[in-house]
Amino acid sequence: MSHSFVSDIFNVQKGERLKTSLLFLWFFLFICVYYILRPIRRGLVLEGLGNDNMPFVYMGTALVTGVVVWIYSKFAHLPRKPLISSIYGIFMVNLLLWWQAFQFESNVTSGLFWVWLDVFSIMGVTLFWMYANDIFDSSAAKRLFGIIAGGGGLGAVLGSTITATLVKLLGTTNMLLVAAGLIGVTLGIFLYMESVFARTGAIDNKKKKKEEYDKKSFAQIFAHIGANKFLLFLTLVVCFERMTPDFIQFLYHEVLTGMAKGSAGIAAIDAQFEQWRGICEFGIEMFIVAYVIKRFGSGFSLASSGVAICGSLIAFAILANPLIVIAVFHADEAIRHSWFKAAKELTYTVTNRQVLYMIKPVIEMFCYRFSRGIAGVAIYLVNTVFGWGINGIMVTGGLCAAAWAIFAWKLNDEFRRLEVKAQIEKAFTEVPDTMPQAQAQKADDKETREVGSV
Repeated sequence: MSHSFVSDIFNVQKGERLKTSLLFLWFFLFICVYYILRPIRRGLVLEGLGNDNMPFVYMGTALVTGVVVWIYSKFAHLPRKPLISSIYGIFMVNLLLWWQAFQFESNVTSGLFWVWLDVFSIMGVTLFWMYANDIFDSSAAKRLFGIIAGGGGLGAVLGSTITATLVKLLGTTNMLLVAAGLIGVTLGIFLYMESVFARTGAIDNKKKKKEEYDKKSFAQIFAHIGANKFLLFLTLVVCFERMTPDFIQFLYHEVLTGMAKGSAGIAAIDAQFEQWRGICEFGIEMFIVAYVIKRFGSGFSLASSGVAICGSLIAFAILANPLIVIAVFHADEAIRHSWFKAAKELTYTVTNRQVLYMIKPVIEMFCYRFSRGIAGVAIYLVNTVFGWGINGIMVTGGLCAAAWAIFAWKLNDEFRRLEVKAQIEKAFTEVPDTMPQAQAQKADDKETREVGSV
């Protein structure tokens, strides 16, 4: 292994180590919670509602997420400490309430829990990456986001292992108490970071230090997205990133229900698959992500999962082997959680804090989950109304995957353009003493206008 390859993997500079370690731990614990709950959710819903009713669950997710994001938008202008800590505190209380609700389990409760976990996961992860984008610039992000994302891979291993090991012993419901305790620990990590780094000044390494910014209505946010090519392509990538895997997941559920019976049985076998994939994810995130982004670029990283899904669906259409469905489902998850996720979060580093805290949640939560609702409608129409079955699901999923890859390359072009502009302007603003005062002020004003327009 060459020195260059090693430096690509572990290039954490002095002053970044504690922040990187704490973010790694935060992400590790949150994803651990999600992977404790995800197999449980799948077992409860597939046993109770059945796979044919999943499109209605997806539609419910879209509606509930829309309401949640609308509520969030009313508080998004708050400083990040009360904003993020309040939401994570609500998560912990919610888990305790769900534990109580499942003492009187019903099919409706299982469906509502699926919807809640969708909102929980996307909001928790979005808040985490908003924070990471806020404290690292694009140069640091290229080196560190792969390492930080490795916490998610390790968390997936531990979470799925906990569920696979304990679900039959403790029961599905009592696993919620374990999850609630771990969310409390993640909240403590965030508050510790805010306390330590805010006191030393190391938490705010960007030029724009104000916590406040102009409020925007939903209509203004969508108008802003539509008028900006970078944000438009980013939104389209996020939408197809969510829609495409839901078609694969429908096929995956069909395979799972043929392999196991009962909620605990389905949860156990799914957790075992998650466990092995989590091990692979951790290795990819820790040792490969930074290398892939540096050597192959962000365009490849953003588009590769869509291309892989297209190829796998063609293979499944030819061979009709259910192992292909299992492989493509987990391969897509591994890619999306590793270099795709790191590359997508990297693109946000050329934006400002208004985009991070006001517009990003609309893209990553509302648009992301609304796209799941669209996928639910499409699955219902293709599978039930038109009666095209598995073949129709495969064709629709393949078209979505192709669109994902195309928009990913367009997004990368816009990101590279903005990144070069930001680097040029930064070079001028970092040497104001070598320029006349008026010229330095002009460069500062230009930077503010360009970033604000994103």
